[in-house]
Amino acid sequence: MTRRVSWLLVGMCSAGLAAGCAGDLAKMITTNPDIRDKVMSTISGNGALAGMMVDRLMSSDSTRAIVLDKLMTNGGAVQAVMGRMAQDQTMVDGVLNLAVQDSSMRDHVLTLLKGMEMTAR
Repeated sequence: MTRRVSWLLVGMCSAGLAAGCAGDLAKMITTNPDIRDKVMSTISGNGALAGMMVDRLMSSDSTRAIVLDKLMTNGGAVQAVMGRMAQDQTMVDGVLNLAVQDSSMRDHVLTLLKGMEMTAR
């Protein structure tokens, strides 16, 4: 019985230390640029971790908006997204369907299509 109590105390102390360290880590990341850089380098250098971080960032409206705003200011990233979308007919259909919901954009899309049609002849 004494061994069980000892192991229970060890487990409780370990859990307490882990919880305490987790709180300290969050504070250290926000206040210590060196620690923050190491954590971010670790995440960005590991595809699985990077994917998990992107999933977390995209799961909330507020962080999704930040990610999309950052993405849209990066020309290379925008080109890569457009390239991927251009290779998928369903995505092109989706973009066109969204675009033509606005009357001025619909006119623009129709003008582009007419121009493409004229050059194809």
